[in-house]
Amino acid sequence: MGYVDEDNPWAAQLAPIGCADCQQIVWHRSPEQAYSIAPADGGGWEQWGAALLRLFERIGHEPTQAVIITQESFTQRYVQVMIGHGIAHTEASSNVYLEGDSMLTAEHEELLHMLAWQKPSLDHDEPEQMPANWSLPLIHGEWAYLVEMLKAVVIGVFGFSEHLPIEVRTFGVDAPCRACSWPDES
Repeated sequence: MGYVDEDNPWAAQLAPIGCADCQQIVWHRSPEQAYSIAPADGGGWEQWGAALLRLFERIGHEPTQAVIITQESFTQRYVQVMIGHGIAHTEASSNVYLEGDSMLTAEHEELLHMLAWQKPSLDHDEPEQMPANWSLPLIHGEWAYLVEMLKAVVIGVFGFSEHLPIEVRTFGVDAPCRACSWPDES
């Protein structure tokens, strides 16, 4: 699950592989895209969520991509999704990658737990493994559920402001075919 964006904490988890299917997809994939809007400027959280749902419905069955949602003008907290071939792996930032006022409190962590997010298995970063973030069990095509879980985190736990821009960035992963992205999901 290697990623193109080397500066991201979720990036470059594994080296690109020599899969012919992945190489073909990488050759034809779209460049990175970023969307930035304050929910209050675009109809509020419901409209923001509806736009995110349309994005997931559009890319959810395509080759695997990464989606990162941040509000950098307000906090270092983020959520990220690896999505493709009808499957999504979803993460919410943990204190391993946060500093200062952005760090999660025990109350934030309890809320994540109550929302069925799984605590990171490590309390430090291991570059050869997936990030030490909170995660959900794999989601299989239930994009409306995924959007509701992401909204619950960014609004109710992370406290994103509806008055400041939220950036949604998408980019292709290095191993985008189903066999390489989701080897345990046949």
